[in-house]
Amino acid sequence: MTFKEMCLQLETAIVESYTSGVSLEEAERLAGRFLQAQIQVSEELKSADLDSRMRKSVVKALKALVYSAACSKADKKPTETQLDHVVNTDGSVREEQDAYDRAEVERDNLERYYSIFREAHIHFRGVAKGTFGG
Repeated sequence: MTFKEMCLQLETAIVESYTSGVSLEEAERLAGRFLQAQIQVSEELKSADLDSRMRKSVVKALKALVYSAACSKADKKPTETQLDHVVNTDGSVREEQDAYDRAEVERDNLERYYSIFREAHIHFRGVAKGTFGG
């Protein structure tokens, strides 16, 4: 099962719990299931965080390379504003910056899933203990 499929199954479990109700036994199982999902999200987060950090390093290195090339091409020293413009409009810099931005968005999305699964675990653990007031 893919990560996305797991998330969809767990979302369905949440919806079913409030539309159809959930027994104490099922709540206990769901609490464990969401705890295990947190472990999976944690592994996904580790990969996403590494990807984001590596992309950030590539963007920094590429910006430095374009900056250096722009400085060496100019007859007279360009202003910092001109150099920033050259760097930020460079196609390869924009492409890598977009990839870095997408990697950060993916990492942030995984952090939200982790929080949701933590809350679901706490909720179902409470239901299993009979402390659910709803």
